[in-house]
Amino acid sequence: MRLTKKQRERVLKQMCGVINGDDAIDPKHYFYNKRKAKDKYRKAFQLCRQVADTLQLVLTGNDPALDGLSVIDVAPAPDSRRMLVILGVDADENLTATEVDEIMRCLRTHVPRLRSEIAQTITRRKTPQLVFEITVK
Repeated sequence: MRLTKKQRERVLKQMCGVINGDDAIDPKHYFYNKRKAKDKYRKAFQLCRQVADTLQLVLTGNDPALDGLSVIDVAPAPDSRRMLVILGVDADENLTATEVDEIMRCLRTHVPRLRSEIAQTITRRKTPQLVFEITVK
């Protein structure tokens, strides 16, 4: 049963003599630590930075189809077990749909090697899965 504001004030006055601003507030919200909430995803984003740095180094020079790619962003998707890697292609290169499909197919063939390189640089028990997206810079 929900009480109206007037009923809640009447109940509070019966329980105590003076009503303060922190009366009838859940202690979880009253003693809420904002810094702890801000740092909730700190480790996930730290892992994203490590994955982005590693992929930037590994993608250059191994395959001619992947040479024009650069890592724009890496984000947890939906958590740190799977990473969304957003890759950029230079805007002066006009890509057709078949060329984008060729790049995606080439990326899929290199995923095991990329994950093994990432596993060597991060300190986690399991290496995250990689999902790629290509955008034009």
